[in-house]
Amino acid sequence: MERRKFVKKMSAFTTGSLLLSGSNLYSFENENEVKSNSIDLSPLAFNDSEIILKGNFIDAETLETIQRVSMKANVSKNRLFTFKESIESKNGSYEIKTGFSAADKKVIEKVTIEITAEGYQTLSTQLYLSRLGCNVHCSIWDYNPNLKIEDTPKNSLYDNYTVSNFNFQLKRN
Repeated sequence: MERRKFVKKMSAFTTGSLLLSGSNLYSFENENEVKSNSIDLSPLAFNDSEIILKGNFIDAETLETIQRVSMKANVSKNRLFTFKESIESKNGSYEIKTGFSAADKKVIEKVTIEITAEGYQTLSTQLYLSRLGCNVHCSIWDYNPNLKIEDTPKNSLYDNYTVSNFNFQLKRN
């Protein structure tokens, strides 16, 4: 009997969580443009802390913003759920949001990134997101050996969220 009550309560909670997960049923055109550059990898549970990674796609030689870039992000939340999101950036910017819940014991999330743009080499690398900010994998230096240490992510810590700024520098073919 107790098990049935528990299942009923959990099914009501799960349904409510999915319905109220932040999806906007009424959106306007300019909101869709902003969301087209944003990837949300947040867990379904309530977040204890949140991290926002944002930046631009820039040319490694000229340091100018690259228009029309495709980015795919893949993160495994646990053994059962893998999130795969992609964006088509038209203005050369991106934003990745994720969060960590108090119940989640995971300290670091490894996000696999693949970036493609016409006329540029494909960049496949990993980012490590934690409550303290973002770190990049050493494969980014294999892709672009001229990357300077000043070009690594800059993390700003606040009360319950972190903002990281990082520009992906893409090399021409």
